[in-house]
Amino acid sequence: MTISPKHEKYDAVIIGAGPAGLNAGMHVTSSANTRLSILLLDKITPWERPIPCAEGLGRLGLEEALDEVDPSWIRLTISRAVFHSPDGSKISYTDSNKGYIIDRAKMQRDLSEKLRDRGVEILLGIKVNSVSRVDSNGMRKVTLNNEKTVEARVVIDASGPVSLLGKGEKICWKPYDLEPAYFVVADNVHAEEDAVNIYAGQSVAPGGYAWVFPRGNGAANIGVVVGRKFVKGVNLKKYLDTFLEKHFPDAHITSRFAGSIPCGYRRETIALRGLIKCGDAANATNPISRAGIVEALMSGGLAGDAALNMLEASTGKQFDKICKDYEKAWYAKRGSRHLKLANVKGSLARVPDADYDRAANSLQSVDPKKVSMAKIFGMSLGRFPRLVWALRHLM
Repeated sequence: MTISPKHEKYDAVIIGAGPAGLNAGMHVTSSANTRLSILLLDKITPWERPIPCAEGLGRLGLEEALDEVDPSWIRLTISRAVFHSPDGSKISYTDSNKGYIIDRAKMQRDLSEKLRDRGVEILLGIKVNSVSRVDSNGMRKVTLNNEKTVEARVVIDASGPVSLLGKGEKICWKPYDLEPAYFVVADNVHAEEDAVNIYAGQSVAPGGYAWVFPRGNGAANIGVVVGRKFVKGVNLKKYLDTFLEKHFPDAHITSRFAGSIPCGYRRETIALRGLIKCGDAANATNPISRAGIVEALMSGGLAGDAALNMLEASTGKQFDKICKDYEKAWYAKRGSRHLKLANVKGSLARVPDADYDRAANSLQSVDPKKVSMAKIFGMSLGRFPRLVWALRHLM
């Protein structure tokens, strides 16, 4: 049976039912006084399959991005981060603001149900093939893989980094610095459940890092991400298997995942009349930490607000202002910081293992309450004074 939209025209079409698209929908439907026709599409049903993500994020960021955080979305509360240098030295620091390991699938499923309750039409298992330029009537045509088409006054692209929607227009349409990641969910992992662990070193993950994020009851998400310039000839599965054999030989792997993360940032156009990019489609991921959930929620919320404004606009000048205001709002939220991190990322990736080791050893005597990730990298990069300043924005 072919799944088809109910209508031929919509006020807004949202492409992608991930954090960005769902929060965009929450903002578009935030006014109880306005009844809009909204279609949400996704090529899969995200909450019916494990989502390839470590699910770790900061508490303050999540609470800023969402109007309401359901306690049932929180797997664990994280109070510490542990940095492991290449020689095995460890630096632990406590974050007074704490962080969360979330159940991303449940969060997305619950948000989708809220959108259904608000009248949003949700179709899953449908891929968007293309989005046309805006026509003389102010509409964009959205072509689906089942040969159906719909028209929308506003399209919000939260489809991820590689859909290439908007290609040919003066808008961000491709991922920057796309990096491969490979990770597992495993049981029988002996790791503290109030801490996330980060491992650095060329033998661990060149140009990137390995992570261990707890999931509760002895389970963990464990993976590696490798810098784009180091990818040639790299076998990520072998890197991760070697890491697991060394640090968690008793782990029982329940599932494996591979994916790509858009880890670069440039200040480019992310909105045009009738087309708004957010989440990975707008390269919203943190270039250094590779974190993207909070960023997706934030940019999605801003995109939803911009879409509402576009639905009220009628002149080219008004549309231009809305686009610029959206881009400025994102730049103020995260973009400015991301640009600084993107500019120093190459130098960070070339830091010798010995520098990390010296920094970790020199920090052994520092009160853990005074240790920050920025200080760790700052001491590692003492030979690059300008980067020490830049990397204070790291965490």
